[in-house]
Amino acid sequence: MTLVTGRPEARNPVLAVCGGGNAGHLLAVITSQTFPGDIVWLTSSNDSAERLREGVFSPDGLRSTGAFSGRADKVRLISSDPAEVIPHAGTVLIAVPSFGHGRILDRISPFLNESALVGVLPSRSGFEFPATHTISGIRPRGDRRVFGLQTLPWSARIQQRGKIVHVLGIKKRVLMATLPHREAEGLVPWLSHLLGIEIVPTSNFLNLTLGNPGQVIHPGLMYGLFAEWNGAPYREDNIPRFYADATDKTGMFVEGLSREITAVARRIQESSAGKLELTGVLSIHDWLRLSYPTQIGDASTVATSFRTLAPLQARKPPMREAAPGEYVPDFNYRYISEDVPFGLVVVKAIATLSDVDTPSIDAVIAWAQEKLGKHYLVNGTVSGSDAHELRIPQNYGIGTMTNLIEWYLGWS
Repeated sequence: MTLVTGRPEARNPVLAVCGGGNAGHLLAVITSQTFPGDIVWLTSSNDSAERLREGVFSPDGLRSTGAFSGRADKVRLISSDPAEVIPHAGTVLIAVPSFGHGRILDRISPFLNESALVGVLPSRSGFEFPATHTISGIRPRGDRRVFGLQTLPWSARIQQRGKIVHVLGIKKRVLMATLPHREAEGLVPWLSHLLGIEIVPTSNFLNLTLGNPGQVIHPGLMYGLFAEWNGAPYREDNIPRFYADATDKTGMFVEGLSREITAVARRIQESSAGKLELTGVLSIHDWLRLSYPTQIGDASTVATSFRTLAPLQARKPPMREAAPGEYVPDFNYRYISEDVPFGLVVVKAIATLSDVDTPSIDAVIAWAQEKLGKHYLVNGTVSGSDAHELRIPQNYGIGTMTNLIEWYLGWS
């Protein structure tokens, strides 16, 4: 990995990482190479903080291997107490699954610096609604700013907690949006330098909510692999590969999900008379080619792109051991538990306001909610008994297409 250079924006010389998972580990390493000040780290519990301290502050410390190599040598504090970690941080990076975004926002918001820059990696769908509901003082009312990335820039896995994180692959570029929207261009040099990749600004957060690739790829491939699964367990040697064994049929289904989402984006852009610009909502085929321009062997279709995406060829779908040597799909893994309720269901709620039919999205949600034991979709609308948990616009007083457009334009 070659770090993108650029003159970092002058700001408070403390950066906070929130989250002790794969992304949190790698962020601690990467920002140690790029951030000019100290790094502090917020975890979910005292136990997780203590385990991290044992590794990070040991003589060997925390390091990354694979596509990026470095050490987390600027970490000065690891704690589960936001009152210790957050107040002095000028930049706060949230790297937790989207179902944890609400909780982490609640934890950090009372302690945020008045001019803090708060970022989420990645934002997934609908992050802008709880963010603006929870974080006060976002410009122009105050001096705080919020940004989100469309996707995580790296594929990484912890090999030894607090000690080693392995980087499987790195995207060439990642889209970003801000609140207020006009702040995006000005943050590009700083974030490109900080994260070591090319950051591409978009004109509003709806580009990220609709253009979230995880909500298309992960549930789409899981549906393709397991929608007709008969319940028979797999042996370890016959578990299909998640990307490399994608069939042409599955690739076409994933493209169908993508087409429905881009249709929603077109409808909203047209309804706003072009004021709400949504060119960041790419087809999944275009997104793959832009994100992995040199790592895909055959980009002629979505299916061939999956089958020849070099860094991810060995990746298996999430499985759990149901009996010794016998494995079944893990439908509670984030590919379903995160990317459907915090992805496709949000898109479906927006599609309802846009009056766009989404039969492929509906099929995945209906299948996934049964696996999760949830009720989101009822009679073609997001009105099930569990819909109140979600960050859909309807839960924030946005009930029409006009309301939706006005809400986003209000953050311009």
